[in-house]
Amino acid sequence: MEALKALLDPRADPALRRRGLRFYGLVLFLGKGGVLLLLSFLLPRAFHPALYLLAFLGGLWLYRQGEEALKEEGPLAPLVAVGLGAALFFFLGVMGLLMRPQGLFLLLLGLGWGLALGRRAERAMGGRGAGP
Repeated sequence: MEALKALLDPRADPALRRRGLRFYGLVLFLGKGGVLLLLSFLLPRAFHPALYLLAFLGGLWLYRQGEEALKEEGPLAPLVAVGLGAALFFFLGVMGLLMRPQGLFLLLLGLGWGLALGRRAERAMGGRGAGP
């Protein structure tokens, strides 16, 4: 796809690069969401209050890594940030599935933080920040 090739070329049309970043993010988030859907049938419930601390600390660490990736120069920084946003969604989604039904809000929190990283990546690329 032409938009995905434009992601690696900093001199490419900015609109085409943003479209490629959105497509890349969409594929990552849908793929991770599909795996979470399958895991929802396989993962046992394992509620423990300490898992909330682990989930929040891990989620904050992934979000911080995404922000640090955006500070780096180069055409791959937005791709890394979107990938870390998808990883954040997956990590908090798995933690939420383990602690269901009380912990399912973690899945939504991970989606929100992941999409926020996607919007920041698009802004870093020179876009309006509409997200992946």
